[in-house]
Amino acid sequence: MKKLFGPCLFFLLAAALATSCKKESTPAVTLNETIDATKSTPASTGGGFSNGQYGTVTGTARIFLTGDKYQLALENFSTSNGPDLKVYISKEKDPVHFVNLGSLKATSGNQIYDIPAEANPKDYSYALIYCQQYSHLFGFSQLTF
Repeated sequence: MKKLFGPCLFFLLAAALATSCKKESTPAVTLNETIDATKSTPASTGGGFSNGQYGTVTGTARIFLTGDKYQLALENFSTSNGPDLKVYISKEKDPVHFVNLGSLKATSGNQIYDIPAEANPKDYSYALIYCQQYSHLFGFSQLTF
């Protein structure tokens, strides 16, 4: 009995770990959030997304100034799903100096993310879709001011 318990436990743990790596936690819905053009001005030009090593991402990222608040807009956006996907603005493609804007709201559509007041968007060159749990880059867009 003891000889059988050890291998069975090992295979159960291995199976649980393998399935947790593939968990898709971002809602697979299409959002249609928009910036109010009458109250906002573009602060950056739109950069098209490029794929990272671990995902497929399309669409553009732009920063808008709405009143005294900066917002990141993902437009005509689509990404492959994955666990723990976050939206970052970052000084580099491999995020070392970055601001986490929160969890990705959906795998497609138009989405708006508030940038914290203490972060100057002009200090950040990239918008990233990043799997925080496994440190995997799904895609990036260069921001130009």
